[in-house]
Amino acid sequence: MESNTNFPAISRQVTELVLAGSSAHAEEAINETAEQFGDLAVVAVLDTLEPQVAAMHLSAFDGGKLSLATLLISPKAWAESLAFFAATWGEDKIEDEPEVLTESLFAHIHGVIFSTDDLDRRTRLIHEALSTDWGTTAFALLFSTATAEIIELANDIHARGALSSGQTTSDHDVIPLALEIARSDADAWDRVLFEMFPDCVPGENQLRARSEEGDDDEHHHEFALARTTHDLMLRLRKQVPGKAAGTPKKGARPSLGEDIFA
Repeated sequence: MESNTNFPAISRQVTELVLAGSSAHAEEAINETAEQFGDLAVVAVLDTLEPQVAAMHLSAFDGGKLSLATLLISPKAWAESLAFFAATWGEDKIEDEPEVLTESLFAHIHGVIFSTDDLDRRTRLIHEALSTDWGTTAFALLFSTATAEIIELANDIHARGALSSGQTTSDHDVIPLALEIARSDADAWDRVLFEMFPDCVPGENQLRARSEEGDDDEHHHEFALARTTHDLMLRLRKQVPGKAAGTPKKGARPSLGEDIFA
């Protein structure tokens, strides 16, 4: 790989193109960097982008629109960029277009994690993203669209272990993503469940989706109720940093422990 003296200029070029709303041209610049200097140069350039700029660029692509940046961004840089994914989610959008916003987030996260068959990269992507508060909330938001299925899967994982689980009555799109987390990072799986069910006390109550009939209070002492998709969307929007994102210290989120479903 040639000298990295050109990388700051390439980074500025990509940043200017993204901020100008020209993600296609920014992607062309990234592709040209790969052709001239190699993939490691692209990784280095992406690592120097401000996380909000990386988020803007990556959000323009999903599993159906292949991006070299999606394939090569480092797990740490991706985790930091996730903090800004919901930056454009105003309260009106959250109220009026929740399905559109959630589908966009799913397409982004699913596209990055499953963009490669490299299991080690998947594990590192999951670990870095779920070591942050915003990443944990983003995954919990996706899973909240299938709370009953996630509870079924979580019970199966508790009973048989993550590697032996996966048989559910649902073919919901989030199930493969949930399994990937549980099989690659047990602590991350616990953190997502805790974000979905914040009142859960291991060994004392069971997980339960919120009732549409409004009788949740009646069963409050028996069940840990899930946060709604709407609540998690607002929560994720509030976690967008006012300045460049930083990663919280490891262990900031408590583990649910081994007896959550006892």
